[in-house]
Amino acid sequence: MKRKILGICAVLLGACLLLTACSGGGSGGGGQATNTITPGVSGEVEGNMHSYSMKETGKYIVQGGKSDYTILIPEGKASNDYISQAVSDLRQFFFESTGIELPVEEDGGDLSGGKYLAIGDTRLQSNEALGATYDVLGRGGVRIRTVGDSVCMTGATDEAAMYAVYVFLEQALGFEYYYTDFYDLDKGVTELALMDYDITDVPDFEYRIQSTGWVRYNDRNRKRMRWTNETDLFIPADRASATWHNTFVYLPPTKYNKPADTANYHPKWYSVRGDQLCYTARGDSEERALMIKNIADQIIDLFQDEAYLNYNLISVSIEDNQNCCTCETCTAEKEKYGADSAVIVKFCNDIAKQVTAWMETDAGKPYARDYKILFFAYHATNKPPVTYDAATDTFTRADDSVVCDEHVGVYFAETNGDYTQNYEDAGTANTEIGQNMRGWATLTDQIYFWSYSTNFTNFLMPYNSFDAVQDIYKFALKNGCHYIMTQDQWVQTESQSGFGVFKNWLHSKLGWNVNVNVEELTDQFFASYFGAASEPMRKLFDEWRIWAKYQTDELGYSGYRSVYINALTETYWPQRMLTHWLDLIDQAYAAIAPLQTSDPALYEALSEHINIESISFRYLLLQLYGTNYSDADLQAMRRSFVSDVQKIGLTRMNASNTIAADVFAGWGM
Repeated sequence: MKRKILGICAVLLGACLLLTACSGGGSGGGGQATNTITPGVSGEVEGNMHSYSMKETGKYIVQGGKSDYTILIPEGKASNDYISQAVSDLRQFFFESTGIELPVEEDGGDLSGGKYLAIGDTRLQSNEALGATYDVLGRGGVRIRTVGDSVCMTGATDEAAMYAVYVFLEQALGFEYYYTDFYDLDKGVTELALMDYDITDVPDFEYRIQSTGWVRYNDRNRKRMRWTNETDLFIPADRASATWHNTFVYLPPTKYNKPADTANYHPKWYSVRGDQLCYTARGDSEERALMIKNIADQIIDLFQDEAYLNYNLISVSIEDNQNCCTCETCTAEKEKYGADSAVIVKFCNDIAKQVTAWMETDAGKPYARDYKILFFAYHATNKPPVTYDAATDTFTRADDSVVCDEHVGVYFAETNGDYTQNYEDAGTANTEIGQNMRGWATLTDQIYFWSYSTNFTNFLMPYNSFDAVQDIYKFALKNGCHYIMTQDQWVQTESQSGFGVFKNWLHSKLGWNVNVNVEELTDQFFASYFGAASEPMRKLFDEWRIWAKYQTDELGYSGYRSVYINALTETYWPQRMLTHWLDLIDQAYAAIAPLQTSDPALYEALSEHINIESISFRYLLLQLYGTNYSDADLQAMRRSFVSDVQKIGLTRMNASNTIAADVFAGWGM
């Protein structure tokens, strides 16, 4: 990428960058950025078991470039989605590393005397014998154990058995997956020792959902990065897509709030404004009972659907606005319990009682399960029905009717927060939100957490959630969160700029173990993902992080609903700083130039990675300072930008608009 710019780039980036004495020169200019990853507010917190023991046995899986090993799977599991992916990836990466194609065998025959890399609950050694039960490992925990000359890789589920294969590949062959088809792997391996493996690794969050598009819509990326498949968890109320904001799916106003249809006319079911349910039915107990029975019957019907026999989560969640019913009864309940959410807890508790009672009947027993009905603690309902005493730092409730039923859970989500800040520090937009999560923890032992990590107004705008994300994850774990979903650019299906690829890889690590060393992971990512260009790209990242801290602390890129701030301003992004950072991009390209002849495939991959990170800063320069360039230079810069965005596959400006419509069209391109 070539750029023609006005002015001199070898300047200080601004007052805040005096911290690094950053210059426009190479890596030798200025001081080294420090403590730019996470402030570590929460310290070490208690997570699940992450126990790794590997001792030498004096034996080998590969010796002299040959192997006697076979991949072993449970009989009848060859077409299982998770087991088949595990087999495919184990064979692929083992071959890429050693040049050996491992055969695959089901465990129906004689296994005596064999040497196996066993996946799942095989006859070689059962899950029960290995201690790989749901009680110990949960849904996603892995167990790896050497048994004789074989290695057993398993978990309590087929999904976890697949995760165990990736853990084995990490330990044995240096496998680490960063981005679509880009990973670390030891090559040219002719000697691979058989270790005495004794590994038990249980993720800190049982359910880990990532909603960045290049993971969410890429099954292989999701599995290799050990994210839970969201579509395997929640039953949609409409049997299609209504997993959230679905109260009007259960009780559609078009059916029940039209006076022309007197048989189905139930206006008391809806709030005064008509944009939410009224969970008290305006104080009419008979109407409320009809609402509850209607929804309970639909949930019972869904639990009997063959497609959802293995699902145990469903939501009854408010519509996507910040309003609640203000009728006399709802207002009285809010005054009594101190929160709009009280009526929703009671409502869902009563639904659960009916569903549970059905599961205890002869008709319901075949479909009985440990289920959860989730409701949103979101916007007006984020506050729990408890009273907080700051002097004693304790929570109290008016009565036990607002304690969540064992089959009711809270889905805690708040876009009004500030995800550049943690949930611990007082005086931020998150102070009340963090207190609310703590309050919910007194009403339920399971919280499901929906977090955020991007600028939803403008996907091309860098958003610094790096400073806060580890502490937010730790805070959530301490307060009983079993599930975490970090919403990112979910409609951006190929990639994302603003260091979003690193951000989402880091989230995958934190969701598994909140206590990981983020500093070490950052070093690892930049060294691998950018290769020979790691030094200038890390310099760019560190300098942006320092500037981002200045943006949040001094310039206002923070606070209430920071994920929606319009950050396209010259105040936030001085021209000299942008051009300096783009000089670092040029240095990165120069650093990988020799690979064009020595390793063209690696050059193309690293070039793409650098290009992805250039997009946000080039966009800012063009949009804010395009008039500072000659017409010819500006057109050339725009054409290059359009070409690179299309090459990468970036398409979305936000959930509603495309880059083509919002940017290219304005340029006449």
